Amino acid sequence: MIEESYVSFETAKLLKEKGFDVAVRTSIELIFLDRDDTEMIFHLDADNWNAYSSEHRLSCPTLQLACKWMREVHNLCIEPYRTASGYLYTISKIWTGSEIYSDEFNGDDEDSGQWTTYEKACEAAIKYCLKNLI
Repeated sequence: MIEESYVSFETAKLLKEKGFDVAVRTSIELIFLDRDDTEMIFHLDADNWNAYSSEHRLSCPTLQLACKWMREVHNLCIEPYRTASGYLYTISKIWTGSEIYSDEFNGDDEDSGQWTTYEKACEAAIKYCLKNLI
């Protein structure tokens, strides 16, 4: 069975810092410390999204939803692609069509320097955008 891939927790935090606040169907476990330093655990999903203030919400979107947000909100097009040795990605500005970044073989495969999966290349591209372009 094919399953949808989601952004990592680190990327979800970066998305939140950059303004991503979309209710998604993914359940996120939030852990808070109360006044007595006791852990309180909440499960947050689209059904109870508005029950928490935005400072306590953390969306965990699919990779494709994060890419769509990059396109529609920030005009950045992420394009992972396959090579003979793995996966790489480019990032382009939508209104000019010009490439503004191309992965320089920083992937997880030690031999080729490329990414071993499409999803890892996509995640890396999203992180690059969030850290360097937005």
